[in-house]
Amino acid sequence: MGLVFLSGIIACAPRAGRFGFPQHEYEYAVPEKIDDGWEISSLSKEGVDPENINVLIREILNKNLKDIYSVLLVKNGKLILEEYFYGYNRDTKHIMYSASKSVTSILVGIAVDQNMIPDVDQKVYEYFPEYKDTKWVNQKYDIRLKHLLTMSAGIDWVDWKYPHHDARNSTGAMARSGDWIKFVLDRDMIERPGNRFNYSDGLTMLLGGIIKRSTGMYADEFAEKHLFTPLGISEYSWTKSPGGSVITAWGLSLKPRDMAKIGYLFLKNGKWNDRQIISQKWVSESTKAQITEVTVGYGYGYQWWCGEKDIYDQFIKVYYAAGMGGQLIFVSPSQNLVAVITSSAFHNVLKEFQPQVIMTDYILPAMLPPVPTPKNIQIAPEILERYAGKYNLGRIDAKLTIDRNSNKLLCKMFGENVEMFPVKENQFNGTLEDIGNLKANFFKDEKGKINHLIMAIGFCRLRFDKIK
Repeated sequence: MGLVFLSGIIACAPRAGRFGFPQHEYEYAVPEKIDDGWEISSLSKEGVDPENINVLIREILNKNLKDIYSVLLVKNGKLILEEYFYGYNRDTKHIMYSASKSVTSILVGIAVDQNMIPDVDQKVYEYFPEYKDTKWVNQKYDIRLKHLLTMSAGIDWVDWKYPHHDARNSTGAMARSGDWIKFVLDRDMIERPGNRFNYSDGLTMLLGGIIKRSTGMYADEFAEKHLFTPLGISEYSWTKSPGGSVITAWGLSLKPRDMAKIGYLFLKNGKWNDRQIISQKWVSESTKAQITEVTVGYGYGYQWWCGEKDIYDQFIKVYYAAGMGGQLIFVSPSQNLVAVITSSAFHNVLKEFQPQVIMTDYILPAMLPPVPTPKNIQIAPEILERYAGKYNLGRIDAKLTIDRNSNKLLCKMFGENVEMFPVKENQFNGTLEDIGNLKANFFKDEKGKINHLIMAIGFCRLRFDKIK
């Protein structure tokens, strides 16, 4: 019984150490040089504080940061950190889920660069004449390619509000339909395209259909010829729908080192080994905030997320590909940095932000000179009482409750509780167990009453409106 119990502990440990026991301490090692195109260097040679990174890896090994499968860093064009956990290694392909969308956008950009697609103002219905009985085609909806890329098509689509198995979830309904393209083209247009962000897997599936119709190749074939082969990516998989369509919205699997190549391609403005694979213009348009009023972040480009964070008194901007469960490719141009994190943060909404917090709390601070941590202050009880109440997160309909307790606030959101301590009259900091730091800023209306708060976690800023 004792041996069975011990083997169970070892099996669920992030990494086995000496004699096969769970490893708790960490000693940094330079990544191994292999024939995959990456130059190799060390943390210290590239000006990265090793202690911050050592603390990060120890937190993962001791399961204070849970379910992390890999962490890779590329600084100044060189791979300087490569760590794997829970039996994963450099040869393991990871399904990228919605980070696949960013790769799909790259394929669209290559097709635009090569004049296979005229431009992003092309009307979508023109690519699907065989679907003449659908609403988009029959009514000639004025939805352009750029509206698909920026998730602003204005169609009736509900995703994040309900789980995929719920009949009200549009992505789940699409997956259960016989023809995914037809399902999307039959959605009603309920507002002016380009007006508002509304996340939709269906729009990225249409991008895959447009790639096929404009290039004569399925997305996976087009990617192999024009993206993966030039990058030296030879091992990948891309799942298909029951109808045979490449699942461009979430189906791509890559090795972490190859995920880093996608990020570095964009960091270098579309070049790999001095070859221009995609235009600098497309990279620039893809990675700037085309839509800024998004539900769970700062901004959205062409299937790339945009983020920003004040770290050590420096305002750092990043862009990133993000997939369900915590599959992230981060690019920080100001730090000449690419970071890849894969994980298994499923069935917990807040855990989805854990890779972002790893970037903001550990990785980016390792690139910068530190500054003193802000101290907690005292705030009058009557002011604290103004912050207490119930708040709601926009279209997701997620509730947040705040109560006052002495000189701090108790915040409950997504089933998690966190204590928030004041550092300014309207700003509170806290630490969410197993995830990391978060910050709440409260805002008043013209009458001086609290009407909303912004919860900053990782690079995302979640707006909760006060409802009572």
